[in-house]
Amino acid sequence: MKKAFIAVAAMAGIIAVRMILSVTLGEQVSEVFTRVSVGALFFFFLITFAKNRRNQKKQ
Repeated sequence: MKKAFIAVAAMAGIIAVRMILSVTLGEQVSEVFTRVSVGALFFFFLITFAKNRRNQKKQ
């Protein structure tokens, strides 16, 4: 449950940064930032999940 809250907080942070970038630098910059950051967040949680699963199988 803790990881779900972390993911929600990270997405809220990404949305806030996107809004700021959209106003200051433009829509294209904010779109690129969002795509890269959501992709990185997805792969981070995917790798973390796999690593935890592997550690549980060792025990």
